[in-house]
Amino acid sequence: MNQIGCIYTAQGFEFDYVGVIFGTDLTYDLDAGRWEGHKDVSCDTVVKRSKDQFMDLVKNTYHLLLTRGMKGCYVHFVDKDTERFVRSRME
Repeated sequence: MNQIGCIYTAQGFEFDYVGVIFGTDLTYDLDAGRWEGHKDVSCDTVVKRSKDQFMDLVKNTYHLLLTRGMKGCYVHFVDKDTERFVRSRME
């Protein structure tokens, strides 16, 4: 509860609980049925400069962050269509 980090500080560590803010750098377009990457809103300069690898890197970033919590994971979605898509895939 008293710590905040990013992909670079969380990588290689596991926590009891993790909270992830799922931003607008990766959204799901419900009408097109596909993931879309948005470099222009990304705050990660390393990933922004990645050219054709942006989608793979940003997906990997969220995957890593979402799997760090050993007991649980809290997620806040900025984009509501992305939230609806992810919720539709949960058991």
